[in-house]
Amino acid sequence: MIGTIGEGLYELGVDEGDAGSPPRVGFGGDAANTAVMAARLGGARLCGRVGDDALGRALLRFWRETGVDTRATTIDAAPTGIYVNERLADGGSRFHYHRRGSAGSRLSPDDVTDAFLDGLDVVHTTGVTLAVSSSAAAAAAHAARRARERGALVSFAVNHRRALHDDARPLLAFARGADVVFLSADDAVAVLGTAEPDAVRDALGPTPRELVLSLGPGGAIAFAEGSRFEAAAAPTEVVDASGAGDALAAVYLASRVGGRSVESALDRAVRAASLSCRGFGAARSYPQADELDAVVPA
Repeated sequence: MIGTIGEGLYELGVDEGDAGSPPRVGFGGDAANTAVMAARLGGARLCGRVGDDALGRALLRFWRETGVDTRATTIDAAPTGIYVNERLADGGSRFHYHRRGSAGSRLSPDDVTDAFLDGLDVVHTTGVTLAVSSSAAAAAAHAARRARERGALVSFAVNHRRALHDDARPLLAFARGADVVFLSADDAVAVLGTAEPDAVRDALGPTPRELVLSLGPGGAIAFAEGSRFEAAAAPTEVVDASGAGDALAAVYLASRVGGRSVESALDRAVRAASLSCRGFGAARSYPQADELDAVVPA
């Protein structure tokens, strides 16, 4: 079982220059996205907060329908956070966040209960969780400590967002203390000053047992068990790549917890990330387990 800790966000999708069309509706937030994809492959639990409002109820309903255990998700008096996913004419995306003072940003160490931690193999958090508020950062650190005390692994996706916090040092410190680390080439440059795979591995030090460096359309590289593994991305017509890295992290973790080799887990994770780019939105675009198994045999 994989437990994730962090925020969920209500997603509004618009196209650049198209102010007249109603927005598309979806669901995002990196920790919540990871929980959704992991739940589709077996089991996931989310520790976070949503507002006592229509958007919070929509998030909870979506998560529960996808199989996420939300018993550690608290309903808060603050509003549910929103982000706007603006699809650009060149195929990229631009994101606009409305989360200051949101329910998700009010996550605290008190939310990390025994009920959340019980039975978890991995606790996964992200650089966004560290950056969105000091109380959320404290909750992530508390969850990591308690996970280790219980024998669970600690997983961390760097997900550096300059708009939230320009200081990358806390993210680097957390990554160096985690068991499994995920970062994109852009993250690596922002946090370490390089995306050269061997240099990234050396810069993170000896603690991470497994490191996954995602390269977008170039696939991904993993360092684990004293070896280097590579997986190529399948050719994909990209509609919206938001949340692809979260899908990759979820599938890699679920596959490793399920007993797959590093090579198999990495290939499966890269294929999941590619499949997630076929439609609009973050978590709503994720493949089901049978779709994934159709391209990556079980």
